Amino acid sequence: MEDNLFARLEKLFDVTLLADSRVLVVGCGSGGGSVALQLVMSGIKNFTLLDDDILEPENVIIHVCGRSYLGWKKVDALSAVLRDRNPAIFVKTIDVDLMTYPNLENEIKDATVVVLATDNEPSRYKVNELCVCNAIPFVVGRVFTRGIGGEVFSYRPEAGGCLACLEAVLERSEFRDGIKEIDLVSDEEREKMYGMEIPEIKDSPGLVVDISFITAFHTRFVLNSIFARLKDRPKYMDLIDENYLIWGNRPTKPFAKHFQLQRINLSSQETCRICNKDKS
Repeated sequence: MEDNLFARLEKLFDVTLLADSRVLVVGCGSGGGSVALQLVMSGIKNFTLLDDDILEPENVIIHVCGRSYLGWKKVDALSAVLRDRNPAIFVKTIDVDLMTYPNLENEIKDATVVVLATDNEPSRYKVNELCVCNAIPFVVGRVFTRGIGGEVFSYRPEAGGCLACLEAVLERSEFRDGIKEIDLVSDEEREKMYGMEIPEIKDSPGLVVDISFITAFHTRFVLNSIFARLKDRPKYMDLIDENYLIWGNRPTKPFAKHFQLQRINLSSQETCRICNKDKS
């Protein structure tokens, strides 16, 4: 079965070039799960899945795992879905809170690239710092409130800034003006839509079609990180110049039209205490 599984991709690129790549997926929610599935469908065979959540009924409408997996650990449910697509893959599951996981750094060291798909800043910055310290590339994706758009950032060791650099730049630019939850949601609207406090909303998703645009970009940047490390790159897969993009699904502040794309190539910032801590 595996011999014919990628028959229609053979003219695009040789999937055997990806056989030794190892992908660590940190966060197996709607974003991380979708990226992992797209990577399996692109020929990736070695995965480590890290998450400590359970699949709940409210997850199902935007997650790659359906109702038959309700109550399952997300890592186990996602593993089953990935294996269903390609039984020949290897999947390691880690059902832990990454913030207290003592072996996180070793998992990162073993990865070719990290898919960063958590829903909170402390976890993102912890992975960012460990990846920078160990020169391991990662790609982080985030969907903005109500699915108005999202962003994808790719950390490339020795060839660009890190997540801390990005946040410093964005604080003084127009790139994400108006996209944070507290700017977008009034108290009345928040209560009507979510019944939650602002800190609980975090990166609240929209329709799965809105999320899918971001996960597609996220997946393509992950593949780009893998391609960049290969001696022989797959045909028709030129490397991407930029390492950060913002995508707007519809004309809601800060976007002026449907399907608006902004992209930059972020360099390491001299003041960054993560990228340049050994130089200070």
